[in-house]
Amino acid sequence: MAYVILAIVIIIGIIIYSKYNFSQIRKKNLQKIRSDWGKPKDEEFNFHLIGRYANTIKGYDDYRISDQTINDIDFYELFSFIDRTTSSPGQQYLFASILQPTASREKREALEAKTNLINSDLALREKIQKELVKLARNAYHIPTLLQDKLIDRPKWLKFLIVSLMVIVLLLLGSIKFPILLIFLTIPIVFNMMVHYWNKSNAYSFAASFPELSLLIDVSKNISDTHHSLKSNEVDRSISELRSFQKELRILSFGGDGGVKDELSQFALYFAELIKAFFLIEVFTFFRLIKTLEQKKESISVLFSYVGEIDMAISVLSLRAGALPTCQPEFLEVRKEFVARNAYHPLIKNCVKNDLSIKSKSILITGSNMSGKSTFLRVLIINSLLAQSINTCFADEFITPYLRSFSSIRINDNLLEGKSLYFEEVSIIGSLIAEVNSSNQNFFILDEVFKGTNTIERIAAAKAILSYLNKNENIVIVSTHDIELAKLLENEYDLYHFTETIEDETLHFDHKLKPGQLKTRNAIKVLELAEYPKEIIEEAKSISSFLDK
Repeated sequence: MAYVILAIVIIIGIIIYSKYNFSQIRKKNLQKIRSDWGKPKDEEFNFHLIGRYANTIKGYDDYRISDQTINDIDFYELFSFIDRTTSSPGQQYLFASILQPTASREKREALEAKTNLINSDLALREKIQKELVKLARNAYHIPTLLQDKLIDRPKWLKFLIVSLMVIVLLLLGSIKFPILLIFLTIPIVFNMMVHYWNKSNAYSFAASFPELSLLIDVSKNISDTHHSLKSNEVDRSISELRSFQKELRILSFGGDGGVKDELSQFALYFAELIKAFFLIEVFTFFRLIKTLEQKKESISVLFSYVGEIDMAISVLSLRAGALPTCQPEFLEVRKEFVARNAYHPLIKNCVKNDLSIKSKSILITGSNMSGKSTFLRVLIINSLLAQSINTCFADEFITPYLRSFSSIRINDNLLEGKSLYFEEVSIIGSLIAEVNSSNQNFFILDEVFKGTNTIERIAAAKAILSYLNKNENIVIVSTHDIELAKLLENEYDLYHFTETIEDETLHFDHKLKPGQLKTRNAIKVLELAEYPKEIIEEAKSISSFLDK
C-alpha cells in the first residue's frame, strides 16, 4: 500500500511540475512579446530559409521586384528592420509580400481590417501571438510541401502487396506446417530492406511534416480566438488535413524521443519491427505524400491565413515604433505622385523631403554626396511598402499602383567579362522592355550610361528618358549632366540638391529644391583637398573655356 501511495505522490508531483514549467514558459513568452513590441529584431536572419515561400509561389499578379532593385535598395537590410513577425510562416509571408507587391485593393483592405481588429484588442493580439510563438523560428520548411511534386513514387511500389500476401500466407501455413517459417525469412528480409530504404525518404520530410501538423493546430486555435477571424475556407482546410495528422503518428523519423528505460526501448524496437515486417511506414508515407499533393491548396490556405495575421501584427508593431509612418492614399492610373516629409528608415536622423508630380516626370541634378541617390531610394522603398504593408515612412504618400524598376547601383561584372557600360545597357534595357506594358511603371535611375563618353551619354540618355516617359509611366532620374535639363524641359520638371562651402568645408543640407542647379563645386573640392595649385588653375581655365 505504501508503494502505491508513493507512486501516486510521484505522479502528482510530475503533473504539478509539468504544469508549473509550462506556465513559466508561457509567462516568459508573454514577457518577450511585450518587450519586443515596436522594436526591430535583434537576431540573425537566414534569408535562404526565409525566402523559401517566395521562391515556391508566384506573385499575385506575377510581378516581383528585380535582383537589380533588391540590390539598389539594400532589400535584406530593409526587411530586417521592417520584420516584426512572431512566427516563421509569418516572416516568410511578409518577405514574399514585400518582394512581390500587389495592386490588389482587396488585399490591402483585408490587411487593414485585420490590423484594426487586432489593434483594438490588446488581449486578443497577445493571445494570437502566444499561438504564433509555437511556430517561431522552427517552421521554415512548410513551403516545401507546396511544390507540384513532393517525391517520385516508385513504379514497383504497387507490387509490395505481393510481399505482404506471401508473409500472411506463410504465417497461416506455418500453423500446420512450421517448416514454412524458414521461408518466411526471405520476404521479411526484403521488407526490412524496403522499410529502411524508405527512411531516407521520410527523413527529408522530418521537419516539414511535424511543422504542418503544428500549423493546423495553430490555425484552429487562432480561428477560435475571435469570430471575425473565422473563415469557412480555413475550417474546410483544417478538416481536410486532419487525416494527415492522424496518420502522421505512424511515422517515426529516428531517435528514441528521450526514452531511457529498457522496457520502453524494447517497446519501441518491437513496434519498429512490426512496422518493418508489414511495411506499415512505407504505405503510410506514400499515402501521406499523395494526400498532401492533393490537398496542396488547403496547405496554402492555412499558411496564408497564419501569415496574413502575423503580418498584420508585424505592421502594427512597426507603426508603434519610434519612426513616424503614414498609410498611403492610392490614385487611379495617371502621372501624379505626392510624397511629404518622406525619409529613409535605415538612415539615422534622415533629412525628410517633399516631392509633387503632376503630368511630368522628374530630373534631379546635384553633386556627389548631396543626397540624390538616397532620395531615389526613399521613393522606391516607400512605393514598395505602400503596396505591400500599406505603410510608408512619410507624413503623406499619394500614389497610383506602380510597378517599380530601378537602375541605381551598377558595377562592372568582372566574372562575366562585362564592362560597366555593357552592364548598364543590359539593366536599362530591362526597363525599356516594360515601357509599353499594360501596367503603370515607376522608373528610378541614378545617372544614365556613366560608363561612356559625354556626348554619346547625353544623346543616349535624352532618347532613353523620353522613351521611358511614354504613356503614364513616372520616371525619376538623377544626373550630373545639366545639359539634359534643357533637352528634357518639356517632359521633366527640374529639381536639385546643393551644398555650401563655409570655412573651407563642404556643408550639405540634403534638401530637395525646385529648379535647376546653378552652382558647381567639383574643382573647389579638389582645392579643399589641397591638390597642387597648378592643377586647380588649369582645371578652372579649361572649365571656363568649355562653358563658352
